[in-house]
Amino acid sequence: MAPTMILFLVLSIVSMVGALDTNKVSGSSLIKEVCSSQSQLICTNYDNVGQASSIIKDDAANLAAKMRDVSIETINDLQEDFFLESSLVEGRKIAIHNNLNDPAPSKAFVPSSAVSSFPELTTYNALDIMSYFGVARDSSMAKAIATAAYLCGGAALPGEAKSCAMSTEALAAFVASELGNNVKIYATKGAPTSTSTSPVKAPVTILKVAKGSVEEGRKIVVCHHLAFPSALYYCHAVTGTKVIQATLKTEGRFQAAFIKAMAVCHLNTELWLSRHPAFKALNIARGEEACHFLVENDLVFTRALQTSG
Repeated sequence: MAPTMILFLVLSIVSMVGALDTNKVSGSSLIKEVCSSQSQLICTNYDNVGQASSIIKDDAANLAAKMRDVSIETINDLQEDFFLESSLVEGRKIAIHNNLNDPAPSKAFVPSSAVSSFPELTTYNALDIMSYFGVARDSSMAKAIATAAYLCGGAALPGEAKSCAMSTEALAAFVASELGNNVKIYATKGAPTSTSTSPVKAPVTILKVAKGSVEEGRKIVVCHHLAFPSALYYCHAVTGTKVIQATLKTEGRFQAAFIKAMAVCHLNTELWLSRHPAFKALNIARGEEACHFLVENDLVFTRALQTSG
């Protein structure tokens, strides 16, 4: 090929590249065009000032992550009073925290009409939730909100299904989806009022023990009451359990109280995380049975089994 022809081709290519450069579209310009009102797309994480709001959300999530109770990684970290089923013997004394009083004060549910407009319970929305309830970011309730958002926004534990319910309708819907509509409901009752914040356990006497069947506990739903500005329940469906009710008599200087305490025994803990607090509390290996009491505002649901005759 003649040198003049090669020079002509090179100049032509350079000219074409220059023309392309003048028509380059920046990332922000492309976003504006793709997410414009004329586009078929609805970019939900894009705001009106030309920025992807996920960046802002990331900053909010990072701040909320620093505000939560870092000792709480899963719902299991809120559980106390672990025991072995074999230790639940009538007449025996055991020790429990604060007479199974719920450390989280009871609240009313958010009105059903407001739930649909409520921010999703995730760490990304924790600051918005604080603003919704008018909660100061340096308060203990802000810490509770950040912790609840972390638990509710995370994945379900291995082998479980979960849902965080802010209304009775949402709670009932989850239970029905897991167990059907015909269920039994249980809760701890009779826990005497206490203002103690001491982590020390107090002795109680086991007066009576009633154990559910393995069939009844094949699949249950446990709803744990969380600290939050309104009523909030972390509900999870678990399998391979036994539901137990124990009548406990409190000890001490004051008049004795009788607690109808609900407990759940997990017959196989193979799927539990190795850091589950029950393993250390009971000095057992992963996979072995572990039981725990439920505080007064927690709920347990089982299928209502058909009885013959």
